[in-house]
Amino acid sequence: MYTSLIDAPLGRTLILVKVEDLSMEMRLRRMGLFEGSSLTRLDEEVLIQPVRVRGPGGEFILGGGMASRIVAHLDDGRKLPLVELKPGESGHIEGVTCGGSLEKTLKTLGVRENDEITFVRKIPPMEYITLVEEEKRIRLNEGMAAKIWGRMGEKYLQFASAGVKEKFEVTDILGGQRIKKSLTLQGITPGKTLMLEGVEQAKSLFMTRQNPLIISSSDGLRLFLQEQEGRKVFVRVSEQTPG
Repeated sequence: MYTSLIDAPLGRTLILVKVEDLSMEMRLRRMGLFEGSSLTRLDEEVLIQPVRVRGPGGEFILGGGMASRIVAHLDDGRKLPLVELKPGESGHIEGVTCGGSLEKTLKTLGVRENDEITFVRKIPPMEYITLVEEEKRIRLNEGMAAKIWGRMGEKYLQFASAGVKEKFEVTDILGGQRIKKSLTLQGITPGKTLMLEGVEQAKSLFMTRQNPLIISSSDGLRLFLQEQEGRKVFVRVSEQTPG
């Protein structure tokens, strides 16, 4: 008898039975989760914040959602989502728990699996006061600003790293259809020109469960999965208890 991970009990030892998505199955296998592997679904909430990290090409910013989907294999042997690392901790990218837009984003930022990466710091909630096409003033949170890719002069970078009062030409949106639609509604699409007028601390900070499923494996791997991903992972409850 087995059930989907989303319906599995908390705090019990679970045995991975199957994954009903070939791409996801292969990603989990690369990180050491196979049929028969033991794992535990944890009862935790985490604060999802954007983070600044350093890769082969320098520093860049990842939104909290993306940072929670990238697994780093630290120098001390632990395997954790980037969002859980502490300043100065280093390792290499073990893998991602989703493909498509996230893999494309990392490629644009000059990072691939197995590349060395260092966690710099979490970024407090900020608002980027932005002028769109010299006529419309909007406010972007740090996650959205990090997903806007473009150039200032000859330099390509994220809008979150743009200089104040400098012309920024949008060349791409890093992320899936939801963020692209959201930015389009703000008038931001490839080809548009932005100007950063200033950055202010956001007035509020929310604890969210963007990744409601947190699991750990018997060899110390921790993963954050979204609900739709948990519905594709099937497990059975083991007779033994964790610990």
